[in-house]
Amino acid sequence: MKACDKCNGLLRLERAVDLDAGLAIIVYACLNCGRRKPAEAEPRPLTARAYALR
Repeated sequence: MKACDKCNGLLRLERAVDLDAGLAIIVYACLNCGRRKPAEAEPRPLTARAYALR
């Protein structure tokens, strides 16, 4: 697992979403201090997924 640069806490992957701009990015978020750093180089556009009705 990765460690936070600030407090040496554990990092977990999260998806940050900007609904106004329609973008999403995966970030590492520290469980201890809440600091975030991007895991991807740039945000991706949000896309709708169609699910089949069962």
